[in-house]
Formats: sequence, structure tokens, C-alpha cells
Amino acid sequence: MLNRRNFFKNSLVGAAYFTSPVSTDTDELPHWPQPNLKTLFPEIIKIESVELLKTQGELMLVVRANGQLGITQCNDRMQHLTSLLKGLVLPHFVGKDARDLPQCVDNAYRLNSNYKYAGMPLWNCIGSVEIAVWDLLGKLLQKPVYQLLGKQVRSEYPVYISDFNREGDPEKIANQLLEKLTVTEAKGVKIKVGGRMVNTPENAAQTRKYIPLLRKILGNEIIIYADANGSYTPHEGIETGKMLEDNGVAIFEEPCNFEDEEGMKIVTKALSKIVLAGGEQDSSLYRFQRLAQDKVYDLLQPDMYYNGGILRALQVAEIAKKYGAVGIAPHTPKADPLIAPFWQVAALIPNLYGLQEFVYNPTEKKPTWHSDIRLTKGKMTIPNRAGLGIDYDPSIWQSAERIV
Repeated sequence: MLNRRNFFKNSLVGAAYFTSPVSTDTDELPHWPQPNLKTLFPEIIKIESVELLKTQGELMLVVRANGQLGITQCNDRMQHLTSLLKGLVLPHFVGKDARDLPQCVDNAYRLNSNYKYAGMPLWNCIGSVEIAVWDLLGKLLQKPVYQLLGKQVRSEYPVYISDFNREGDPEKIANQLLEKLTVTEAKGVKIKVGGRMVNTPENAAQTRKYIPLLRKILGNEIIIYADANGSYTPHEGIETGKMLEDNGVAIFEEPCNFEDEEGMKIVTKALSKIVLAGGEQDSSLYRFQRLAQDKVYDLLQPDMYYNGGILRALQVAEIAKKYGAVGIAPHTPKADPLIAPFWQVAALIPNLYGLQEFVYNPTEKKPTWHSDIRLTKGKMTIPNRAGLGIDYDPSIWQSAERIV
């Protein structure tokens, strides 16, 4: 079994049109080299409007400038955050030059005491706008966003299939996963352990029964990741982690409450054959620095939206590199347009670690209102299309309801 501490480090490659880093928090933190957008776009790109629209049952954030739309689908959190988006975030983007995007992001955090609201709610709003503006800039230049941000290091990546079951017949769940692996040709799965922020006796019994059975049904060649969603005390996390190690599980995600850094450090120190991962809930670059520097986690998992967008995800990759984490595996990839900003980061960072998430539901009807998102032999090809890589049916905007 591979010991998690025996990994090599990668170096990052710069691009000729990059400038020195522009800070979004502090110059003391490592930064991804920033593109000189005013070299790429000699003329001003005034953001005319930013709207939150509802169409096809989804919230979509739409930026307009120079006759072009920049679009991102919003995650499920946005429906509860509209007042923050409208009152605190949009004034720092509407009417501004899109070429000043890094500064707009910084202003939306720093000015007017917005930082007093700092955390996932604020950064989710800022990140959604930032991601949509990148889509706009890529479309204006007719290039994928990743080509604006650096040198492409991969054109595809292998995936695991996510499963969210915490209850039910373990054998049935395992066999359903095996069927999904057979259809998709994916090489791994991620399953849930514990009870999500709680570990009842029933949760513990389910996990003890499920893990060895899953390994038996899937076989030894399939990679297994396990996500606890903060279910365990440090003692329970160590106990469960050793059982996972005994069954060849490769990654153990968020054993303890995400706020319990000391507890997580105890678990990470006690387990040497499994990669400890976390960071999905975090939105402070200082905290990511501490998580890596203090070895709270081996693997950092910033959410593409919760953490504030593409630039900040790239910065977490640099933090992971500097402080010796095995890499990052950004959170958010799905089988819908929310996957698009992840594609841009995956194309760029050498320290993308392991298999990446894909949600596969064979009974779900494929949407026709956006371009298809599919796997080929267990791998996702990163699109070479302009912007974020998602094409939308123009007719969906005709019946869209304006929320903000």
C-alpha cells in the first residue's frame, strides 16, 4: 500500500504575458501568476449588468459586456444569499472594467466593510460573479479561460463516481456502484461513512459492515475514497481510519468537524497509509495556508464557488505546493454546468491530485439546454471551447425570471 507521505513535488510553469501577482488577501501568501488582461484586451470592457436569473429550474448568473454574455450556473446555496449578492457584491462589478477583475474581487471583499461578512456566503457570491466574468472574457477572446490564465498541463483527467447513500442495504448499494463503474469505465468511487456531522451506533454499524463488503464486491483494483462529512471525534476518526486503511481505502475526507483543526491533526498524525483530505467548507486563504503548513490535511479541497472562484482556487494550489501538501482536488465537479470552472483549474495545475468527482445517475434524463457533459472510458476531456466551455441554448433566456 502506498504511503501518503511518499509523493513528489511539481513545479509550475509561468507564461510570458503574466504580471507579478496581484493580492486578493495578502502579499505574504503564495500566488498564481496573474494574467495581464490589459495586454490581452487593449480596449475597456465595461460590465453593463450582472443579473441572477432563474431558468430550467436553475439559478444562472449572467454578466453582460461588449455584446457578449458571461454565464455560470449557481450552486444550491445562492438562493439563500441574494441580499448579499445584490447589496454587497454587485456594486463592485457593475460599471467596472472587466480587465480589472482581480481588483474587483479584492474590492468586493475589502471595501465598505464587506469583510465583516467574510465566509462562505460572501465568497460564494463573489466567486460566482468572478467565474461568470471569466466566461465573458474567454468568449470575447474566443479562447478557453485556461488559456488566459497559464500553460495547459493536461487535456483530460480520470474520475471517480460519487455515491451519497448513508442508509440502506450495503450489498445493494455496492452492486449499484459496480454497475455504474461498468457503464462509465471509471476506476474509482467515493462513498459516505458516518452520519454527516454525527456518528450514531447505527451509523457506525453501517460503516463497519459496508466497507469490507464494498471492497469484496468492487475488487482490489478499484480505488475507494471515503467522505465522513465531519462525523467523528478524533478517537472515532482514528478507529474508522484504521479500518479504512485495512480495506485499502485511499482518501479519508473530513473525518472530524471542519472547525476542529486540532482534532484533525491528531487523526492525520495517527494514520500513515491513507491521505487525509479537507477544505471544502473553507474560504480563508490564511486558513488554507495554516491547514497545509500545520499538516492538518494532506490534500486540500477548496470549493470552486465557496472559496471565491477560479483565481483563489489557483492560489490554494500554490499554497499546497509551497507547504508540502500532496496537492489539491477542488470541490464542485458535477454532471452539470457547475463543473465548468473546475475544468479551467484542472487544465492548469500540475498538483491536481487523484481521481476527480463525477456524479452519474443512469436514470436521469440528459438536459438539452446546455452542451453535453460526458465521460469517455472513465475520463473527462477538458473542452477546448471558448469561455468556460459550456454552450447554452439561447432560447432559455426568453422565459428566464429575474431574481436579482
